[in-house]
Amino acid sequence: MNKLALLSLLGLLTACSSVELNEVNPEGVNLSGEWVLDFADSDAAPDLREGLHGSKKRPRHTDRRAQILEIAKGSALAFIVHDFQVLRADKIEIEQNRNSMGIQYHPGVYRDLTWGERQRGLWEVYAGWEETDLVIISKANDMLVTERLGRKGNRLWVVVTVDADGEERSFTRVFNLRAGS
Repeated sequence: MNKLALLSLLGLLTACSSVELNEVNPEGVNLSGEWVLDFADSDAAPDLREGLHGSKKRPRHTDRRAQILEIAKGSALAFIVHDFQVLRADKIEIEQNRNSMGIQYHPGVYRDLTWGERQRGLWEVYAGWEETDLVIISKANDMLVTERLGRKGNRLWVVVTVDADGEERSFTRVFNLRAGS
């Protein structure tokens, strides 16, 4: 059994490393600021507890224990909405430096992100730059989530691609830079 776990881990690391992301910020690319969701240009916040074909209503805000019980009863996709808060955030605040960034989701929690490969809870995370887009690849068990953040003027485009439970779906969230930020 330990050999199987080791082989799985090696496969995961190999898959993450097959994508070559730059760990140096592209010159002139800065995602810092306070970003407010453009509801008209964004996909609705998904409710993935019923799988990718379930309803798309905004998830209920419940206590942590209730969320864990719901996740245990439902699909692996429930982890996605819980762990990737950009899917339900109405506002995000980003602080970026040359090798990392901090993201505060509203509603949600604060997330530290460092370029390169890291472990974040049950997720193996690989983050870096592909041209002027920040790409974050997160893998756990049979789940793969790719986040691509790109800035065009005063707009931040976030495309989240979810591959889990044998299904794949993308969600686009568009944020506008708050004036004065």
